[in-house]
Amino acid sequence: MPRINMKNTLIILTVLTFVGFTACEKDPEFTSIKNIEDVKLKVSFGNTKAAGTLKTVSSMTYETPENYYVALKKVTLLGANGTSDFNLFNEPDLGSSFVFDYTDDDVVHSLLKDTAIPAGEYSSIEIDIYYLQMNIGIATGERGIERRNFRIYLSDDAETEGGLHQPGDMTQINDGQEVGWLLGEGQSPNMDPVSPREAAYTHGGEGITWYDFAGKSGAEYGPFGDLEFMNNAPHPIYRTIVDFNYVDNNGSDLVLDFNVNDCWQFEDKSGDGYFGADDLDPVNPTRWHMALPEMTTSLE
Repeated sequence: MPRINMKNTLIILTVLTFVGFTACEKDPEFTSIKNIEDVKLKVSFGNTKAAGTLKTVSSMTYETPENYYVALKKVTLLGANGTSDFNLFNEPDLGSSFVFDYTDDDVVHSLLKDTAIPAGEYSSIEIDIYYLQMNIGIATGERGIERRNFRIYLSDDAETEGGLHQPGDMTQINDGQEVGWLLGEGQSPNMDPVSPREAAYTHGGEGITWYDFAGKSGAEYGPFGDLEFMNNAPHPIYRTIVDFNYVDNNGSDLVLDFNVNDCWQFEDKSGDGYFGADDLDPVNPTRWHMALPEMTTSLE
């Protein structure tokens, strides 16, 4: 089996257009919210994305994960018109992040942690994300199709916390335990994870010559992401702000919706419908991408 050429793959990846953290087109009537009682997070697995933000690449195969995890270090409501910002929670380090798990559209988690939101007016929400995790199908050369839990780190826990991960690292999780890094060395024939990190993301696993990921050294970034992510993901914390361009369903609970429909995207060269070692071609590098979720808000 051929071994993946990560440098060329990521160069080709950058010419594609993908969905990131976006919101619906602004409705000027809804720019802030008063007196929020609760803030909740859900994940949508079906296609509810705004028509203007849904991008497709005809040669790519798309897969929606079977489950999804979101690890958040901090969530803050940003005040407007004199209202102070309010932390729903702010954990002391990335390793203490709250992890929320989702298996279908009906699962909704409250982000309030033993507190109440002060009365006032709020215009947006700021979120610090540690990692995203999802279950997708992988075609192995010897064991058939396996369901794998892929974790994508958006924040850097190595810089200040003595952790092992850089932004863009992709790892495999078995029974809640991290077993190695993905999409670097040692991917044939079964796409098995490789450990430690330097063995996965250096040429030949020699621990010295790091791969180039979209123009960034593998010493500081993993293989996930396009140039926009690589150029804007700060060390150590990945942070995004979502404005309240919301759908008003006459409620007082703010619901944040991560849409992950078709977020795993790859070039299926083997034609079996799954990503695997048979899709990897060092001569004509395989295109692949895990799109960040689209995020929208509503009052329920």
